[in-house]
Amino acid sequence: MAATHESHPLAFWRWQLHWQALFGIVLGVLLGYLSGSAAVGDAAGLGGRWEIKLYDLVGDLFMSGLKMLVVPLVMTAIVSAIASLGQMQGFARMGGKTLLYYVCTSFVAIMIGLTLVNAIAPGERSGLSAEEAAAAVRTEGSSEATAMAELEKKTAGRGTDSVLNVFRELVPSNVLDAMARQKMLGLITFSLLFGFFITRLQERQREIMLGFFEGAYDIMIQMTFLILRFLPLGVACLIAQTSAETFAGGNVLERLTQLGMFAVTVLAGLIMHAFVVMPLILGVLARVNPMRHLQAVAPAMLTAFSTASSAATLPLTMECAEERAGASQRVTSFVLPVGATVNMDGTALYECVAVLFLAQLSGISLDFSNQLLVVVMALLTSVGVAGIPSASLVAIVIILKAVNDNLPDGAHIPLEALAIILIFDRLLDMCRTAVNVLGDTVGTVLIARSEGEHDILAEDPGARQARLRAEAG
Repeated sequence: MAATHESHPLAFWRWQLHWQALFGIVLGVLLGYLSGSAAVGDAAGLGGRWEIKLYDLVGDLFMSGLKMLVVPLVMTAIVSAIASLGQMQGFARMGGKTLLYYVCTSFVAIMIGLTLVNAIAPGERSGLSAEEAAAAVRTEGSSEATAMAELEKKTAGRGTDSVLNVFRELVPSNVLDAMARQKMLGLITFSLLFGFFITRLQERQREIMLGFFEGAYDIMIQMTFLILRFLPLGVACLIAQTSAETFAGGNVLERLTQLGMFAVTVLAGLIMHAFVVMPLILGVLARVNPMRHLQAVAPAMLTAFSTASSAATLPLTMECAEERAGASQRVTSFVLPVGATVNMDGTALYECVAVLFLAQLSGISLDFSNQLLVVVMALLTSVGVAGIPSASLVAIVIILKAVNDNLPDGAHIPLEALAIILIFDRLLDMCRTAVNVLGDTVGTVLIARSEGEHDILAEDPGARQARLRAEAG
């Protein structure tokens, strides 16, 4: 008998989501290699190739589809959860737990990065100096000059006051503008208040409003499932663009050889945080099998790796935490949107390693007070500037300026030296975004357990997903 359409081994839309994402990543690397190899030494002209334009179009459509759902999904989830609960005390308690978890895990990540960068000292083994890096930036038309120009454009007007933006964004002056610009903290505040005051309505009005938002949330979940049908294709096109740029870059491999220890230091820190610290939190505090949790949230992590955006991955992260890991809508609708905005464990670790690496590259040994300053600034900036594009680059610039102001006269870490690590920053950005998303999901499970939800991962993630798809028809 011929295989049915649903059971055919090549019907990858029937695979579990993490296998679909992995398939997309492998396909993207292959496509990127084919395109990039044909344009070696001509990275500037790579964007004019027809296949790159096609990858860019499909990748943008996939990203836009995910981003399209973020605001309505978060708003309907929070409003319906609050309105059905009928009280704010529970969310105030949950908010305190959430912020405490995020601060503690970010601090642990920074300390891991600080320990490794001092032990490995990648800046002393690169074979480069800060002066050579600055000279490369001044070479017209070089990759370093292009990277530095992009950095200056992204960080224009940003200073230490950017750290305080997280508090300003809590209360949006225009909620429609906050929605349009995806300012999640302001949207969360508005949604919490909206849901709370629904409970103050008369019974008939309350039932109508609650039914509307619960129905809208169910619609957003079904739309998420629809977009996830294109997960392998979207991931493949996003990865293909990055891979093509990497293979086409004439000096990427040279720089990677020179700065390999820096990349090793960052990746070692991220691996330790993701596969040592997070499993300990899951096993000891949340009493959840770490391997089963990783299986449950693997689709979100792999998509975060592909998109390098916690915000764009949020709909899938919420789907994984609720439908695959078993956390309630009440917890996921609050913890994950906040985490996607302010919890950046991987970013905080990267900031610390990058600043000390640049100091070592400049021949400057930072004393205890300056390293403490780096730790504090990395913790603050990982929260305060997380909602803006290229948050880690902005944060590193802010920290470098603070450290330079605290150095003795004559000592200075040149900002231009930062350009040399930007050439292959995209790969590290993808890795730290995956760690950020993992940290968000671990926090969700931990807080769900602390709120008395004892059925976390009671069902195998694959079996749960199959059952839900069958129920959805």
